[in-house]
Amino acid sequence: MNHTALRLVRPLVLALATPLLCGPLLAIPARVLAWDTDIAGRSLAIGDANKNSKIVAMHPTQRTEPYEVNTGDAPSGIVALDKKGPDGKPAVSPIKIPAGVKNPLLVILPDEKATTGIRIFVLEDDTSGFSWGTTRFINAMGKEVIFVQEKKGTSLPPSWTPIQLSPGGEDRNVGVKMFFRDQPERPIYSAVWEINSNVRKLVFLLPSEDERLGPVATKMILEDRRVIQAVNDAKQKAGKP
Repeated sequence: MNHTALRLVRPLVLALATPLLCGPLLAIPARVLAWDTDIAGRSLAIGDANKNSKIVAMHPTQRTEPYEVNTGDAPSGIVALDKKGPDGKPAVSPIKIPAGVKNPLLVILPDEKATTGIRIFVLEDDTSGFSWGTTRFINAMGKEVIFVQEKKGTSLPPSWTPIQLSPGGEDRNVGVKMFFRDQPERPIYSAVWEINSNVRKLVFLLPSEDERLGPVATKMILEDRRVIQAVNDAKQKAGKP
């Protein structure tokens, strides 16, 4: 190969090799859920200490709009814009998307030991199998809970993998209760829930911080398809995506 040909080929080789050297930059849309009002009030972003997008409208009972999360060689993190790391830059907690998760929900909890003051749990939030009128449970109690609805018991093992319950039938109010499997004679929760074919629920079970309310606290995230449709219609009317 003559020198002229080499001069032509060398830039092409470098151009083809650059993506391989840099590695793939993969992005996936993710929503954020603040665990409580304190987290919702934090100044947090997604990205890294130098380049990030601030998370807006965090709420303890509503998911945010989706944000792009890089999962390749330079993965994104949750950036604490209100806390500094040892290097003087905003502290960052890495976002670790488990294999197979395609629709991540980033649940941000408080963690006093972390530099950022937070920890992150990533849930699969795929709604393709999450029918209206059904309930998904996340048991963060650390031990197995039995959920009873209309005299039918469902085991809720301690896990951040959702357990889904589809009661079916007409819209109605039903009595529900919960107890630890090893203490069936001692209900830890009792209430009346509404089964509505237009609403789906994501329910977290976690240890209660108020002994007067019993050992379990429930955090319920409701989605109403009528509200979602109204919001989408309003966006289309305003010409927004």
